[in-house]
Amino acid sequence: MREIKITESSLRYDNLVYVKNSLLDIAEQINAIINLQNYKNRSELIIRFPDEYCEIFLLEIRDRLADVIAINYKHKFFKKRIKFSGLSEIESELLITSLISADVDEDKKYAVKKLKGYQEYSLDGIFNFRMKPLKEKWKEIAGYIPPSFTKNQLKDFINYLIKDKKGKRVYIDGGKVYDKRFNLLTRNKLLSLDSGELNVVKEVLLSGAGEVELCSPVSKLEDKYLKEFYESKVFLSDGYFGL
Repeated sequence: MREIKITESSLRYDNLVYVKNSLLDIAEQINAIINLQNYKNRSELIIRFPDEYCEIFLLEIRDRLADVIAINYKHKFFKKRIKFSGLSEIESELLITSLISADVDEDKKYAVKKLKGYQEYSLDGIFNFRMKPLKEKWKEIAGYIPPSFTKNQLKDFINYLIKDKKGKRVYIDGGKVYDKRFNLLTRNKLLSLDSGELNVVKEVLLSGAGEVELCSPVSKLEDKYLKEFYESKVFLSDGYFGL
């Protein structure tokens, strides 16, 4: 059996919960064992799996750890450094989420490269000491954000980001977001200080989707922002009408 150990500050315990939960289906298929513990200062995730699945399962593990870096760490970084006025708290979160999603795939690719070759991962340590160029990039992006932002600017900015994302569609059913293979998307859980509002919209933004298909109704607030941002790219399935 192969063993991988992942540790994180206990203040970021939810990051390891995300990693564990997102790996459970695969772990069950290959008879892997995942054990998560939260201690006073550190959280610890230990994953044991058969040697024959080593290569493919390590790819999955690094992919989830890269999610943590490219979304949770980036969210905290931007929340600390980007200060602006003109938007409500909810809209401010949407702006931060859209900034994260703008190049989340690129950030993940960089993180995956830096995560290779480890048997034991100290996530905060690896981020602080091996990903300084990523932090410099984020610092530069943060410096471009004006001190005030209007609702129209937010709409225009997200419209601009979505315009280039062609062909990728996500599906919303029962207040949850799924990809084209109907895998449940849960990246939103990596957004710290989340108020619980507009989780569907934020999940859609983080998915990098260019189109949205509603399989069932969403809340009025979610519906409002989905239509503002995605406009004609929001589609209603037959199931939306109960057919």
